[in-house]
Amino acid sequence: MLAIFKTGGKQYSVKAGQILKVEKLDGNKGDSISFDNVLAVSEKSNHTIGSPLVEGASIQAKILDQIRDKKIIVFKKRQRQNYRHTQGHRQYLTVLQIESIAMGNKKSSATLKKPEEKSLKKNENNSKSITPKKKTIAKKTETKKKVAVKKKVATKTNKDK
Repeated sequence: MLAIFKTGGKQYSVKAGQILKVEKLDGNKGDSISFDNVLAVSEKSNHTIGSPLVEGASIQAKILDQIRDKKIIVFKKRQRQNYRHTQGHRQYLTVLQIESIAMGNKKSSATLKKPEEKSLKKNENNSKSITPKKKTIAKKTETKKKVAVKKKVATKTNKDK
């Protein structure tokens, strides 16, 4: 299920389980947030577009972190006036993970696989197949330096002119 919602003056298209950065929202790390400003919801064959909002639709999200964006440099200059002004800005952002999208009685939620189980299986397989490798010693070969032969070039003298 895909949904489009509005927050912070911007619109975002999201799926369940997706991680995105939005304008700063009130809340701490680990808090749960609900968005009711859902503009459209789309399933495989059923598309619902609100006018302006879809009634009964909501999006549940979890706050992963409160961060700041990269720095933007604002430089102002007036020609021939000896005026230069530099200022920096870093926007506050909230990192969200979309947990579920609900519309009426239908609900789409994220299913996450545990990465720890995968890493354990890989380590078990690698430990069985470890075999010592033979070391090869490369012999150094002597290289002779080539000497370039300089050719004498006849130069013009004052008498030749």
